[in-house]
Amino acid sequence: MSTETVRPNVVPTADPVTRRRIGAVGLAVVVSNLVATPGGLLWPVPAGGGETYAYADIQPLRDRWWGLLVTLGIGALLGVPAQAFLTTYLVRKRGAAWATAGGLLMWVGIAFQAVGVGGLAAAYYFATGVDSTAGGAVMDNANDDLLHLFGPMVAGALMVALGTVVQVVGLWRSHAVPRWVPLLVLFVVVSFVVPGNGWLGLIVQVPMAAGGMAIAYYAWRRAARGVDRTDAA
Repeated sequence: MSTETVRPNVVPTADPVTRRRIGAVGLAVVVSNLVATPGGLLWPVPAGGGETYAYADIQPLRDRWWGLLVTLGIGALLGVPAQAFLTTYLVRKRGAAWATAGGLLMWVGIAFQAVGVGGLAAAYYFATGVDSTAGGAVMDNANDDLLHLFGPMVAGALMVALGTVVQVVGLWRSHAVPRWVPLLVLFVVVSFVVPGNGWLGLIVQVPMAAGGMAIAYYAWRRAARGVDRTDAA
């Protein structure tokens, strides 16, 4: 007498609530990337070179400066955690620890970065609202204290980049998305080498944006298709 164990077929079922939630988070990723992509073209170039600005660099466009940094800061504060969450949603088994650890780094990092961006926007905006003698002195003093001027922003950006790389390892190991998706996301490393302003910055930003939006698409497709519960175990 022979016995045969038959494994019941588990049919994935799409949960409409999960699909809508993942769609909303994915929309945040898409919108934030579309906003951030042309940002480098609007970013002013310091007349004296380097990373700091003089009074004459910012004063004629102080409203644009403040608006650009606040918009980019809010977009990043929404988009980075959303992308981190969707990556952890996609990576269920193999690579899950990498995706989770990277996501935590990204969440903490973007908080530091957003605070730094907001502080930088305000520092130069208010300094250029008075005459050049007083305002220039304030900006010179700020430029001489790079730790307080750029510290939180740079530390946060490094944490976001490191977290993204860690999540890329999880995505690559999981096979949850095509190989080209984590490769595009990995362009975040290039962004630390190539200047973020001008056309060169745009060229680097485009693949990063495409990678983030691809993660949003594949997460939504997974939610729309339904998840086999045995896969989520």
